Amino acid sequence: MEPAKPYSELRKAPRVALADAVPLPGPLSIHIEPTNVCNFKCVFCPESFDDYHETSGGRFMLAPADFERVARQIQALGTVRTINFYMMGEPFLNKHLCDYIRLAKDLGAAERLIVTSNGSLLGPALWQPILDSGLDYLRISIYGGDEQRQKSNTQAAVPLSRIQENIRGLKALREAQGRAKPVIYVKMIESPDPAENRAFLERFQGVGDEVQLEPVMNWNDPAEGNLSKLSESELLKQPYFAKKKEKCPFPFYMLIINADLKVGICCVDWNKKTIIGDLATQSLAEVWNGKPLRDFQLAHLEGKRHSLEACAKCTYLHTAPDNLDALSSETFLARAPKGLGA
Repeated sequence: MEPAKPYSELRKAPRVALADAVPLPGPLSIHIEPTNVCNFKCVFCPESFDDYHETSGGRFMLAPADFERVARQIQALGTVRTINFYMMGEPFLNKHLCDYIRLAKDLGAAERLIVTSNGSLLGPALWQPILDSGLDYLRISIYGGDEQRQKSNTQAAVPLSRIQENIRGLKALREAQGRAKPVIYVKMIESPDPAENRAFLERFQGVGDEVQLEPVMNWNDPAEGNLSKLSESELLKQPYFAKKKEKCPFPFYMLIINADLKVGICCVDWNKKTIIGDLATQSLAEVWNGKPLRDFQLAHLEGKRHSLEACAKCTYLHTAPDNLDALSSETFLARAPKGLGA
């Protein structure tokens, strides 16, 4: 059984020198949202807002025909390194998810296929379909170091012990079949309470392949509530925000395909303020090469980020490992193929 690269190593892998390479011929990373419906209502997630579905445009489940069309367009672009089957919602609520992963794998649509899940639905009936799908990485988000905090944070009745056994069972079957993937990465947002962090690490050590505490983050619209529970100054002191910058790199290499086929450019844009296209009426190539995306990119390069509703008060750009602050709009446009974004 060939060992798989740990998930924690992915960020250390060599990256495209983005400042020298943009504009890119296609996205490097795509998030595909199987559904924006979740069975948890976590207190630090917009899903907990009373008007979440109204604000985000409704409840959606990505249909098989739509996914196949999108997957083939991703394959045709030939640039995508990572597909993350997650935006909002719990991905496994879409009963076709394993079929979607398998199709993306068969098409060679991306180098890596990743699912981020709360683990609540990963019962025995899903273990074999997940193993057969070709999934590379399964990220499990845990929301409390003990049963009481998991319940209060998720506002759901799913026991932490059930999630633990779901992960343990999937891993055991994977190992019994001599498989290396999916790599199972179990994570929790670091708590200000050291005892809770220790409890989480001790509970999940050895259950998955890796268990990690991750830094606190916040969603991109503070007006909707400070879900991180930290002031901006406290938030920016977190290690996740160590690389301060003025120009956001995400619009230059990432796309978000929401379950309603609206296309955005930011993985914390839950209320769809960065929509640049619609795959119900456009192709993926048309969206990537279109004027809305180019205008959005130029706004960042020209120092106009604060004029964009979605970006004006956002702190998430500081988490990006890339930096485009030295890149001018003139250089960017000089590199662009003639007519791009017209």
